[in-house]
Amino acid sequence: MATSEQSVSSADLRLVRVIADYQFGPGVGEKLFPEGCEVKKSAQNRLRGVSLGGVLLCTFGRDSLINLAEGGARRLAEIGTDKYVVAADEAVGFVRRGRSLFAKHVVGHGEFYAGEEVIILDRSGRLVSWGRALWSSYEMSDLSGVPVIRQRGKDKDVQ
Repeated sequence: MATSEQSVSSADLRLVRVIADYQFGPGVGEKLFPEGCEVKKSAQNRLRGVSLGGVLLCTFGRDSLINLAEGGARRLAEIGTDKYVVAADEAVGFVRRGRSLFAKHVVGHGEFYAGEEVIILDRSGRLVSWGRALWSSYEMSDLSGVPVIRQRGKDKDVQ
């Protein structure tokens, strides 16, 4: 499938913002995807990705939901969302190196369901990583030795 870069219409940007509001909470879409974003679509007119100033913010899965890229995860951490997990200090280094975050190292979290896109923060609120939740936030408190987030990426600027 070849992708074609079509000019962004206001309807495309509105659609992307609605999807973000659905996934990350009311009002997040406009902050995550401000004016000036470039929406890329496939030749079949399906959403493929969004970038801002040459920085990729997200791509879209087959389910038409947002898959965060590093730029989007950073913006979401700055904006704030209820789709987050806070990692214990002793686990942050491992998570930054691409290792799994285990339930016993979760010291805080927002509200989300299994399968949702979430960001992993340190105790200071800085982005560590992002990915898909393997368990809901409600289940995490009952778990200990299992991974809770399938990582999609990690913050490359912090080691």
